[in-house]
Parts: sequence; structure tokens; C-alpha cells
Amino acid sequence: MTREDETTPAALPTPEGADAMLSDLLWEVSAHVELLGEAELADLPISTASSGMLMTVYAEPGVTVAELARRKPKSAQAISQIVARLEKLGLLERRLKQGRGVGLHLTAEGRDMAEVAFQRERAVDARLVGILGEENHETLRRLLVETRGRLRST
Repeated sequence: MTREDETTPAALPTPEGADAMLSDLLWEVSAHVELLGEAELADLPISTASSGMLMTVYAEPGVTVAELARRKPKSAQAISQIVARLEKLGLLERRLKQGRGVGLHLTAEGRDMAEVAFQRERAVDARLVGILGEENHETLRRLLVETRGRLRST
């Protein structure tokens, strides 16, 4: 039953169809991967977003919220919320940097948690290799790395 003011829409690609738009596909695949990651971290007090933050600070001690907000597709407010939760858990601390700014640093417990989270996320990646096959996994990974670089430079 259609309303009188409705017209027959032009043929639009459907998110479920073979003609789905890239943004729809990326969103859906990302959601599935997120669920796999959350399941792998379920017994830990952190989420995949928190895990990613721990791993970033592990690799770049002293990085600031502002620096992360410039590089990540998240607002400074969203990053600050993740940081606040990690601070409350005793995994991360803020320290004054020389000059201006406050750098993020892991506590000893935070380093341990980052290492555990990395192993768990590596297990998710291995599961994706099993689902996609090694060649498809590597091709997709390379395409996403290239795409990330291009999007960051726009």
C-alpha cells in the first residue's frame, strides 16, 4: 500500500545487494569485525576502542588527545571519553609535556593490558584470514592501508 504523495523511487542500490555502495559494505564489514573483537575482549574491562587507544599509546608514549583527534576519525571529545575510562581503570595516565600539552602514558597495568589486547586482536585477525583466505586478507589489508593514507591526505 502506498501513500498518495509517494512516487515510485528510482532504482537505488540496496545495502544487501551485489550493487551495494562501498560505504554500506565498509560499515557492515566493520560492524562484523567489531563484534568479533568485542567477543574476544569480553572478559576484559576494555572495548575494542579502548584496546586501540592502549595500543596507540603503547606505540607512541606521550601522544596527546589533540594529536589523536587530528589523525583518527573521532572527535577530541570521543577520544577524551575513552582516555577518561582508561584512567579510571588505572591503565593510562596524563603527564604534562615540556611546553604546552598533556601527553598520554600507560601505567604498568596498561602496558600489560595492551599486550593482552594485542594478542586477542591478533587472534581476531587470524580468524579473518581463515574466513577470507590469506590472499584475499592481504589484498584487502593493502587496499585499506592505501585508502586510509589517501583519505588522511584529503
